[in-house]
Amino acid sequence: MPKESEAGDEPDLAALIFRVLPQLAALEEPILREAGLSMWEYAIVTELASAEVVSQVELSARTRRDPTRLGRHLDDLTARGVVARARAATDKRQRTVHLTDSGRALYATVKQRVRAKEDEFLYSTLATREATSFRNLLARLAATSTTAGNP
Repeated sequence: MPKESEAGDEPDLAALIFRVLPQLAALEEPILREAGLSMWEYAIVTELASAEVVSQVELSARTRRDPTRLGRHLDDLTARGVVARARAATDKRQRTVHLTDSGRALYATVKQRVRAKEDEFLYSTLATREATSFRNLLARLAATSTTAGNP
């Protein structure tokens, strides 16, 4: 752990991330637009790709999207055949959501294109080993924040 005086010279992590995030979003935006997805819809599809079936309540928590707005996105994605919704088998008041086959295909295509742009961005500044390490470390931090119940 750095000494207090050393830490005072370094920018905060959030400040650094917020400087990089717009660049990443700008790289992804044309890919998502071409695929007919908004950034929020891509976040929803990404979460659904990691699970077979998830409740709308859980999806709202995972994407940090309020239930009303999430519902609108799901309506649009359902109309386009990207996701399907059904009543939960155990609790008819709840609805579950899953990717359709075409939704999975769309996700795979978009993810591959996004990953290529991310790699281009990372490798323009970092060595291959650094880029790989950065991606792995960020994934670990992200997993810790979601499993710890952090917002």
